Amino acid sequence: MKLFVVVVGVLVFLLGFVGLLVPAKFRGWFEAMSSQSRFIGAIALRLGFGMLLWYAADQLRFPDVMRIIAVIAFAAAVGVLIMGRKRLDGLVTWWLTRSDTLLRVSTAFAALFGAFLVYVAT
Repeated sequence: MKLFVVVVGVLVFLLGFVGLLVPAKFRGWFEAMSSQSRFIGAIALRLGFGMLLWYAADQLRFPDVMRIIAVIAFAAAVGVLIMGRKRLDGLVTWWLTRSDTLLRVSTAFAALFGAFLVYVAT
């Protein structure tokens, strides 16, 4: 399980790092996705991430923190489901049209979170 957390952490770090360095490429990835795949992916990724952290928590540093993050991921999946596809599209469109600086700041947080996941699993 720890290995899966490391892999997810590395992927999140790399995604955030690309957004930090090349925001246009990052935007392109999200714009290339269909609305339906973005919606289903957003829910599935949050549920999968939440389950991974919940079940791996005892093997990781800060197990209580990992379970809290897992619950947040589950709640986020429910929130996206309640939000619906059209509102999610609106939110994604709004976010992707922000300045490169704001996109870089938000993806820097993603990169830091990915690095944190690697840390707690190693």
